[in-house]
Formats: sequence, structure tokens, C-alpha cells
Amino acid sequence: MTPTIIQPSPKGFHWYALKVFYNRVVYLKSLLPEGMESYVPLHTVESYDKGQLSYVETQLIPSLMFVRCQGAWLEKFKREHNDVFMYYTKAGGSEPGPVPDSEMRSFILVTSADAGRHVKYFGADAPEYHTGDRVRVTDGIYKGAEGYIKRIKKDRKLIVSVSGVAVVAVSSIHPDFLEKID
Repeated sequence: MTPTIIQPSPKGFHWYALKVFYNRVVYLKSLLPEGMESYVPLHTVESYDKGQLSYVETQLIPSLMFVRCQGAWLEKFKREHNDVFMYYTKAGGSEPGPVPDSEMRSFILVTSADAGRHVKYFGADAPEYHTGDRVRVTDGIYKGAEGYIKRIKKDRKLIVSVSGVAVVAVSSIHPDFLEKID
């Protein structure tokens, strides 16, 4: 699978993280205006049932969805569909908290490359995974992703986060493909 490369947000538009209730992501996506950009992190799961091997694409992080829109539009949309989702807010506030394009770009890159096969979800912004050197991947399928290096269970991982929303870890990046960021 070729990773999705996102372009900078148009003026006034930002990425926002949504927590979708009762895992109704598909339903919520159907309510969005045609052409509105959204992103749901997916991965491929291998299953074996009744002698058949199959591959099913499922949500990497259940109930999480991102949309790129204007904050005022999202607030209005929330009032109309309050029972379906909530948006992550700015720290200490009640208005939608935009996700920086740089964080979203890295997050999409690592969760879409190779169908998320080497990605492990660690929950909301876990600060213990933010120790170590900040790095950028210089080659391979995760080229351009930025994050932190951390040893987890004796394996070196690239930790990529969307602040206050999610942290994912990616393994199997060759050290030659990493450069430190000051």
C-alpha cells in the first residue's frame, strides 16, 4: 500500500480529532459533506475461519477519526450530531483543538504505510514514550515521518504522536534511515 501524503491545510482549515461513540465511524463519515477530507487509521488483520484464511481491514484505533475542516463548521456539525461524536478540545477549553499538519502528516504516514502492519497503538498521549532523541526517517516506507526513538520490549521503535489524542509505535526502521532533529 502506498502511503497517503497530505498537503498543507488550506487557509482556515485544520485537522481535528474526533472520538466517535459506539464505534459508528462509517455512519459519521456518511454524514460528512461530499469531498470533505477525513482519515481513519486502518490495519489489515489476518483471520482463519472454517479452513479459510482471510484478510480484513479494521480500525487500528477504534472510534478515532480525523477530519480537515474549519473549526466553526465542526462546532455547528457537533451541535447537529451531538449523540454521535465528540471532538478533542484545546487544552483547558471547549473549542475544537486543531492537530498541527506536521503531526498529522507523520501520523498518517506511519499508520497508512504497509497497512499499519508494524504499528502498535499505545493509547492517548503517553508521556513516558516521549523520552529520547527526536528523529526524522530519511528513507524507506516511513520517509519523512518524525518522532522519538524508544526501546520497548527490547526493540527500537519510532514513536509518533498526535498530542493529546494518540501515540503509535513503529518497528523495523533501520538505524541508517534515521537522522536526529535538534
